[in-house]
Amino acid sequence: MATLMTRSSSDHVRGATSWLVTALAALVMPLAAGFGFAQLFAPTLHSRYFPWITGRALGIAAFISLSALVALGIWMRHPWRLRRSFGHSETRLRLHAALATATLALVAGHLVALATDHYAGVGWKGAFVPGLSQYRTFAVSLGVIALFFMVLLTATARAAGRRGARHWSAIHRFAILTYILVWFHGVLAGADTSALRGLYVATAAFIAGLALTRYGAARPTTPTPDDVDVAAALAAARSEVFSPNDRVTS
Repeated sequence: MATLMTRSSSDHVRGATSWLVTALAALVMPLAAGFGFAQLFAPTLHSRYFPWITGRALGIAAFISLSALVALGIWMRHPWRLRRSFGHSETRLRLHAALATATLALVAGHLVALATDHYAGVGWKGAFVPGLSQYRTFAVSLGVIALFFMVLLTATARAAGRRGARHWSAIHRFAILTYILVWFHGVLAGADTSALRGLYVATAAFIAGLALTRYGAARPTTPTPDDVDVAAALAAARSEVFSPNDRVTS
């Protein structure tokens, strides 16, 4: 009995710590990014190019957030995580979800800023239909296609934690393709690519290294304890967020 009470108390502490880490990450990262970009672009606040600069800044922030999202997603299933693990599997899962939300929010701001900018040559049609942008049509089209994949991945994320979620897992692997499309979109569409060369090269090399070592490594024949924890966390997260009555718990 005492052992069960101790285990229950430990689970509560672990859950509270997980929520705290996720909340801090979701709060601190956008605030820090917003403050940094505000300081960087403050001299242009009264410029007619402000919407363009704002859209570009949000796009860069979205790319950084997406890079962290994809890297964490690969690491959560990487065989090396068993040797160099950080945090509990539930904490990593919640951080993954927080990064996904932040990425979508930044992408939405990026689209709105550029679509409403009369000087950008993108427009609302160009922001949502490939090939209709007057500005660097091919590069912008890559970004639009990547947006479709993001919507698909977000919509199918509801299948996480269900039995027979093999189809969701297969679709989720499109995250790598989405990252590649976004990478080329940023490189080809940005007028400041030369100044951001180091960022693009470093993130691409890091993601590529993680992916190659992840999918090139031999897969274990039996589930590891961490795999069981991830599956349990997915199931728990889904039961909390998607109840039978589709009510979101607070």
